[in-house]
Amino acid sequence: MTISNDIDYEELSENEPMYMHLAAGAAAGIMEHTIVYPFDSIKTRMQIVSKGQSMVIYDGVINSIKLISTTEGFKALWRGVASVCIGAGPAHALYFASYEKAKTMLGGSDDSKMKPIAAGK
Repeated sequence: MTISNDIDYEELSENEPMYMHLAAGAAAGIMEHTIVYPFDSIKTRMQIVSKGQSMVIYDGVINSIKLISTTEGFKALWRGVASVCIGAGPAHALYFASYEKAKTMLGGSDDSKMKPIAAGK
């Protein structure tokens, strides 16, 4: 098989059903939020704790991860992630599906033909 006949690994074909785009978007959104959530949680904790208070002070990201893991347990970094994923799944599913639909309507990656909506007619 030649390189020109290979399907781009980042792109589903235009004939794929909508549920494939919805599933891909939901999976990507949930994965992204699950991975980034501990850092977002640490950022939030660092913002609400000021040095003038007698509460625990986080000196940096690594220090925060160590301190939270030892005092509250490693799972504390993901406390509340389920509620974020419940919202992220549907949101990213709709985002991906609407993006793919708009891309198809506007001509997609096919430069050989012009679609009326892309031309402004």
